[in-house]
Amino acid sequence: MPSIFDNHFDHEFTGVNMSFDKSYSLAIVGGGINGLCAAYNAIKRAISPVVLIEQFNLGHNRGSSHGHSRITRSAYTSEDYVRLMQVAHKQALPDLERDLGTQLIYPTEGCFFGPADSKYDAYAEAVSRVGVDCTEISVEEARKKYPQFRFNNIRGVLLDRTAGLIDASNVISHLSQYVRERIDVIEDTEVKHIDLGGKQITLNTSVGQFCTNSAILTAGPWAKKLIPELSPVVSVARQVIAYVKLAASPESHQLGQFPVWGNLHGEGSLGYYGLPEFGQPGIKVAKHVIWGRDDDPDRPEEPSQEEIEELSNFVAECFEPPLEEIVNLETCHYTNTDDEDYIIDQHPENESCIIGSGFSGHGFKLGPVTGRTLVDLATDGEPSIEAFTRAQGRFALGKKHIPVENRPRKWSAQDSG
Repeated sequence: MPSIFDNHFDHEFTGVNMSFDKSYSLAIVGGGINGLCAAYNAIKRAISPVVLIEQFNLGHNRGSSHGHSRITRSAYTSEDYVRLMQVAHKQALPDLERDLGTQLIYPTEGCFFGPADSKYDAYAEAVSRVGVDCTEISVEEARKKYPQFRFNNIRGVLLDRTAGLIDASNVISHLSQYVRERIDVIEDTEVKHIDLGGKQITLNTSVGQFCTNSAILTAGPWAKKLIPELSPVVSVARQVIAYVKLAASPESHQLGQFPVWGNLHGEGSLGYYGLPEFGQPGIKVAKHVIWGRDDDPDRPEEPSQEEIEELSNFVAECFEPPLEEIVNLETCHYTNTDDEDYIIDQHPENESCIIGSGFSGHGFKLGPVTGRTLVDLATDGEPSIEAFTRAQGRFALGKKHIPVENRPRKWSAQDSG
């Protein structure tokens, strides 16, 4: 194999024990939350050597893992996700906090509500069947508890006492440092093509070739450019996130006084969502866009005036205090599937190559769980988390409208249903 340094001596590499012509046990492509969590779990399992390849720098703002805060919650329409969130809350997230030596989760009540034609009832039924600390309250009770919200024209309000705010920027920065100190991290390096047909998997990159026994592909909005099989089943949607100031006392929008929340409406799981002020001025408010667009992450666009007006109108409808100021706007890119279920599966051409894609805007909170599962599949061929084993069929690439005759034999009708 040609040296990865051939004709590239000016390229900066970071990591440990970098050497010429190095072959890896595991290569991870993409350093967002799922790639970093996969690297973290590979380190925990003492897999070596491991390389993480990122086309930009760790912590960049081009994908969907940047920003100050994320929601964690048990409230979901599906029992499978409720159970996976129990693994995250009881084991994976506390383990991550301990290993990184910093607080990552700030418990704060979750508040989820929607009209009669929304998936509100599905949320309430799923958490009830699994048995997590969520309670339905009346609209009148909700207005007394959270007078910042209007709660107009809604079916009910679900309080999720397992919910919290994830310090997302802290997660990414500490995970990046943890990973850099223990494995090879190659930044500013694009993977252009993956050869799956040899004895090892070969990653052809902008700086040369890397060979590996197994690979995990967590390329975010660039996934379908790297994995053509994803083109018919995932799409990319640019999101607009606003940080807004309401005409109310600053204390009323802080942790402890203001919930993490989701407004459920339409056919999707969420319409709008938001979080208390954290890490920067203004409460976070965003529309959850899943369908109707397929954007190019290499051509980032600024928020349009129409999008800004739509967000402003929603704020006026949702909150009791009037909108005083939009403090800041930012964008990110979701990688979506039609049913909002993730794709976590072996590549149809090589079972040693594992795909993690289509996290549809709700993957950050489950990163430590899905990262572990990606490593399980890459090394053992099967998951080690029981809750994932129970739900594995819904995450199969074969479920995403691929003709039966084109599916690998490992998929059965039951697996893909």
